[in-house]
Order: sequence, then structure tokens, then C-alpha cells
Amino acid sequence: MSAGDAVAQQSQPDVDNTVTRIEVNENGSAHWTIQIRTRLDTEQREDEYAAFQEQFRDNTTQYLGPFQTRMQGTVADAANATGRQMRATNFTASTSVQEVPRQWGIVTYEFTWTNFAAQQNGQVVVGDVFQGGFFIAESDTLEIIAPMDHEIVRTDPQPDSQEGDMVAWDGREDFDDTNPTVVFAPAPNQTDATTDSDGPIDSSPPTGDGSFLDTLGLPVLVLLIVIGLVGIVAAVMYRRRSSGTSGQGAAATEAGESQPSTQQTASGGTASGAAMTDEERVIDLLEANDGRMRQAEIAEEFDWSASKTSRVIGNMADEDSVEKLRIGRENLVALNDDQ
Repeated sequence: MSAGDAVAQQSQPDVDNTVTRIEVNENGSAHWTIQIRTRLDTEQREDEYAAFQEQFRDNTTQYLGPFQTRMQGTVADAANATGRQMRATNFTASTSVQEVPRQWGIVTYEFTWTNFAAQQNGQVVVGDVFQGGFFIAESDTLEIIAPMDHEIVRTDPQPDSQEGDMVAWDGREDFDDTNPTVVFAPAPNQTDATTDSDGPIDSSPPTGDGSFLDTLGLPVLVLLIVIGLVGIVAAVMYRRRSSGTSGQGAAATEAGESQPSTQQTASGGTASGAAMTDEERVIDLLEANDGRMRQAEIAEEFDWSASKTSRVIGNMADEDSVEKLRIGRENLVALNDDQ
């Protein structure tokens, strides 16, 4: 199987590389994104790609139709081989130009593959659909993303890079039958917080011949009393400070001074009193960092998992609010020029 082979070839510019991205869901379905990339390193290639884009947008079906037919056949073959009911749906195609750090013309094909991965003993397993293996050409990349709140527990073969819960292979790579294989399991911190390794945690007070206070013992009881007194003193001081601040605010308002209607964000931007969306937080962060950052840095800044970061950035790229480029083993995220 090769995703690149499924791309329609009607009057399409020369392809410099292909990035195939498979985002796996917990139920076994997967969202496929295949980017066909052409380097626009001369004025002539820019002009040729602009003409191609106009043709593509005028008759997208000419390009999407053959791709859809080929992939539906691939999914049907995989369903016969694995015995799982599968479907390929939600096909789309689009074209764009990416300008960081250099200019690329990109054709993006997307679709959903139902029951792409197997579910075995609570794990999500990718691999059995690749009957006869999978092929990526020189300079091409295959990325497989873990389901939300899952971690990677096994891969075969060893990936060229792993960033959080994403593994990637760079071409040329001719995988063996039923490979690449990636096994995902629920992350340990997703287990029920009310249980431990020996079973449910008993949160009821201790019982027995003595009272609850007797069970605590005198030292613990004294400590609780002290903590309670500290809390009361802190509450009184807080109320006094709040009262003084409110009075100052009211006086300022009466004097005609306007009150601030925005709050400072962590990245240095401002936002209304309403909670910011993840996308707005990313845009603020990029604006505070010259418009571009590594995707791993964004995840670290917000303490997000790699899968959440990937989904947020992916949605923003689909909406053309940011641009994303694979550089070596990392993703660079940059604000769109229109922002």
C-alpha cells in the first residue's frame, strides 16, 4: 500500500514529497491526511502552481474522484483481509501555498477510515490493514498519532522519530507485511482516580470501638484546630483587602476613571473576560514569539499532551489560521500572513 499512489495524476505539478498523517481514534477509526507538496523555488514554478490551483479549484472532482475510488478499493481489500467491517467516508481535497520557512504548493486529501485499527485486550492496534506492507518514497514521511489519552507501548519497526504520542518514519521505507505496527494503550493517569492497584479507595471514616476523634489521636486533632484557626484569619484578611480594593475601584469609577475590560494573558496578549479558546491561546503565544514556534514548545508552554497539541494545530491549519511545516523531526508552526 502507498498513499502517494492513490493521488490523481491529472496535470498535477511535480511532487517533491508526500506527508501521510494518520490520526487514530479510541474506537479504531482514523482520520487520514495526505499532503502532496511541490517546492516553489522559482518564479516559473510559482506561476505554474498558481495556474494549477485555479484549475484544481474549478474542478476539484477531477482530482478527488480518482483518489476516492482508489482508497475505497484499498479499504475494501483491507476489510476482506481482516474480517472487520470498514468504510472510507468524508473525502475532501484542497490546495494551498505554505510560505515558511520556504514556499511550498500543497494539495491536501483527507478522509475517514472506519475500523482502521483493531481493538485487542483494551489496546488499539494499528497494522493488520497493511496487507503486503506499506511503502513511502524517498523524502516522504508517515506519521501515526495516538488516540486521545493513550500512549504508545510498542512499534514495529522502530520509528525514525517520536514526539509525545506521535511516531514518524521517513522514506524511503518499504515496510514488511502488516507493518508498520503501532500499539496504543490508555495512559496510566486516565485510570479512575477513586481506585488504586488494590481496588477502590475507601473514603469513609474509620470505624471500630473508639470514636472518629479517638482514632485520629490528640496530636492530629490539635493540628486540625491550628489549621482551622489559620484559615479563619486568612479569610478575615482577604475580606478586608477585597473591601478596600472595591472601595478604591468604586471611587475611581465615580471620579470618571474607566475600569479595564480586558485581562492579561499568560503569553502577553489580552483577551476579554470570557475564557479564551485553545486556538486563541496559540495565536497569542505565536504573536509573542515572532509568529513562529516549534510544536513541541507550544505543547510545553500550555502543558498539553502531544495528541491534543496535534489536534489543535491541525484544526488551525485546516482553517488557515496557522501554517505547519515538517522540518527534520520537528513541526514548525507559524502564523498565517493573513493573521
